[in-house]
Amino acid sequence: MRRKDFSGIKTLVAGDVNTGKTTFCRRLLHLIIGEGRGPRTAVLDLAPSIPARTKTHQAVKGVGGSLKPCDDRILYLHPVLAPPRLASKTEEEAFLKAEENLREIRKAAAIIASSSRDVLFVNDVTLALQAGTARDVLQWMSAFPTVVANGYYGEKLGTGGFSRRERRRMEELMKELDRVLLPPFERESAFRPSRKQSSG
Repeated sequence: MRRKDFSGIKTLVAGDVNTGKTTFCRRLLHLIIGEGRGPRTAVLDLAPSIPARTKTHQAVKGVGGSLKPCDDRILYLHPVLAPPRLASKTEEEAFLKAEENLREIRKAAAIIASSSRDVLFVNDVTLALQAGTARDVLQWMSAFPTVVANGYYGEKLGTGGFSRRERRRMEELMKELDRVLLPPFERESAFRPSRKQSSG
């Protein structure tokens, strides 16, 4: 992994639960810190707070991992968000929780976008797409020359209407970013160009 391979482009690291998305991004973040670019970097951490009663369930182990940096010079925002699927008894309730999350995400994203930083990491960008759109996300990403985001793209958390909408919006985001990485992330085969890059 080389930091320069991600510089000046917008990358999405996508995969199912427990495929190493956050770990991969954390390693890249550490490279940037090691180069002294902490003051030019922002992290928008959208990992939700997982209810204690669901943490031991096999299907959700590994969900909600944060991307908190070890450098205080990095602008780090981690709004308190609920996991709509895991904290809801019905899809209707999940949609309502996603709307509540979106209000908090927009507040944090506005602060991040006005920060005049060069590099943005977004942990669990999927939370922004559960009620928001790819266009919303692209708008606040546009303030940064370099973006590395990760997000859930799988089936372990369900395949209902809520999950189908989320997956559709993730695919819309994939088409607009410069690069999409799918697991296993350390292999060359992980580097799949997005439709935007392919047609460029």
